[in-house]
Amino acid sequence: MSASTDIADAAAKAPHGITEVARCAGVSSRTLRHYDAIGLLPSTAVGAGGLRRYDDHALVRLQRVLLLRGLGLGLSEVARRLDTEGDDVAALTAHVAWLERERDRLARQLAAVRTTVARIEHRERLLVPEAFDGFAPSRLSATDAPDVAG
Repeated sequence: MSASTDIADAAAKAPHGITEVARCAGVSSRTLRHYDAIGLLPSTAVGAGGLRRYDDHALVRLQRVLLLRGLGLGLSEVARRLDTEGDDVAALTAHVAWLERERDRLARQLAAVRTTVARIEHRERLLVPEAFDGFAPSRLSATDAPDVAG
């Protein structure tokens, strides 16, 4: 096989270039190269000019990395979770459920703040349950993150 055939095969198996993945994921190419270097997100293939390329499995892994990083987890904890939560569908399904609970909590907070603003504007007395709906628990920690492994 020639080098150009090998590169074409790699691109076919890993159709997503590092620039596109970085831009769409909201991270830098440098971040993706770092994730590759530490084994968190290995590139699927290396294309022309040494550019990293990714397949769909890598995109799913990156989505999971970003979801867990968004919860404040460090890279070592993200790696541990990815290693222990091997089933992508189960892990993402648990994360969907957590995100839906968070969406609902934030919707309650939004409604509470809007109600507070309206009561202030109308010089009405605040009601404690109304004012704090959706605020408990007030601080989410990494331990509140979805975990299908345990």
